[in-house]
Amino acid sequence: MSEPVEISYRSDGAKVPARVYGAGSATGAPGVLLCPGRFRDIDGLGFLSQALAARGHVVLATRYRGMDFFTDDADVAAGLDHLAGLAEVDPARLAIVGHSRGGMAALRGAAKDGRVRSLVALAPPTEFSSYVKAMEFLSPQRYQGMIASMGGTEEAEPARYAEISALGYAERIKVPVLLVCGTQDLHAPLEHSQWMCEALVAAGSAGCRLEVLEGVGHFFEKMYEGYQFDRIAELSAEWLGRTLATD
Repeated sequence: MSEPVEISYRSDGAKVPARVYGAGSATGAPGVLLCPGRFRDIDGLGFLSQALAARGHVVLATRYRGMDFFTDDADVAAGLDHLAGLAEVDPARLAIVGHSRGGMAALRGAAKDGRVRSLVALAPPTEFSSYVKAMEFLSPQRYQGMIASMGGTEEAEPARYAEISALGYAERIKVPVLLVCGTQDLHAPLEHSQWMCEALVAAGSAGCRLEVLEGVGHFFEKMYEGYQFDRIAELSAEWLGRTLATD
């Protein structure tokens, strides 16, 4: 397998840093846009990018253009543009895989972009108001930072909170969705994934599966047993292999 390649692509005229795994693959490969969490750590998700590339996918891991959640959707759309334009990629076989912030972006991206055929959302906060309110007790300092980034509380800025809450996009998501969350996730608790799956099923989803990982936290850690990276990679690869398969 070829070494990852550092690249950048343009989104709304801005440069978005990214990395491509699986460059040089045979033509007709499925393409996966990998969306990381809040701090844009694609290195921390390198295990997943490498595993998917080893299974024959071309992976574009985006770092977004910055910390503003409100530019993520444009960066996702532009990332799909870049991915679809790669010589190795079959533009009819595109997927998004996202973790945390990236899981929200993946869900919104699938709702907004008809090119997406499948998605995997790992530990996504899907209803942003309750997510931020929970931070007030879990981490008051982070709560203040989130409030500042949103321009105020949900009561003061309801439209902004609704804009990035993936739950409100359920009726527009027409592709198979895999949701993965651990029972010990204190950042985006399991309820968020349960709400999303219920909303997708109610909206007539093309297929929603919720995989609950007992004892696993937000960053795939399982107490003294270590990180469950192999399990996350296997779940994601199996889902994409099945939902992106050619007829």
